[in-house]
Order: sequence, then C-alpha cells, then structure tokens
Amino acid sequence: MSFGLGWYLSADAQPLSYNIKFLRSLAEDQAQQLAETWPRDHQRFVAWFNVINEAYVKARYSRHFEITLEALQWLSERVSDLIDRIESICRARLEKLKNEASTAAQRTG
Repeated sequence: MSFGLGWYLSADAQPLSYNIKFLRSLAEDQAQQLAETWPRDHQRFVAWFNVINEAYVKARYSRHFEITLEALQWLSERVSDLIDRIESICRARLEKLKNEASTAAQRTG
C-alpha cells in the first residue's frame, strides 16, 4: 500500500487517483493515526487542506495560483507531521514482519 499523495495503485489494481481527499481516506483506512495529521475541527484547517488539491491542479497549469504564507506554513508543518507518522508506521510494520519471519524460521529450523 502506498501512502503517496501524488498517486495510488493498490494490490487490488484500483485505478490511479489524484484526488487528495480520496487518497487521504484510503491512507487513514490503513492507519487511523494519520487522521490526526489533518484536523477537521476548524473550517480554516479544512480549507487549507483543500488548497493542496487546488494547488495540484491549478499551480501546475496557471501562474495565478496563490496561497497565503500562513496557510503554506501550516501545510508544511502538517506534511512534516505526516512524513513522521508514515515513517513510524512503516518502521513498526517492518519490525512486526521481522519478528514474524524470525518466529517462522525458528519453527522450521
């Protein structure tokens, strides 16, 4: 499973998606602690999250895309938090797989 924001292709061969809200929901279904990265309790935060989706489309094709410094700083902090959470989740998963492999090896060997 990929948690990348730019694309998504699962083992179920679902179609690619560039919809950030959809990708967020897929990632949060896999690891609920990711939901804490993007607070939904303030309209300002929801609007700033939506800027990511808007930026992906508009900033690529238009020179007229604008974002406030405050929103950019908040989004930067959220992305850093997201990276930290994903890294932690991945490390924990790898450790679990390592332990499972070790246990299986001990049973057979």
